[in-house]
Amino acid sequence: MEKICVAARVRPPVSHESFNGTFWKVEENCISLHKAHDTPLSGVSYAFDHIFDDSRTNGSVYELLTKDVIHAAVEGFNV
Repeated sequence: MEKICVAARVRPPVSHESFNGTFWKVEENCISLHKAHDTPLSGVSYAFDHIFDDSRTNGSVYELLTKDVIHAAVEGFNV
């Protein structure tokens, strides 16, 4: 059986957005909502196979997640 990989990427905040003093914190493969003083909000945490913070480039995400899948598709494998 094939494994489905789930990934998330945090986008940088947009200047006009108001976050009411909260922010998303990325730790390994988990993302959680925190208050301004780095206090986590209870029950607002999610885990993924891969999670990328806003500093990751498109190229690094492509290399890790999609490069092999695209090459397999071009070679005729179902992906």
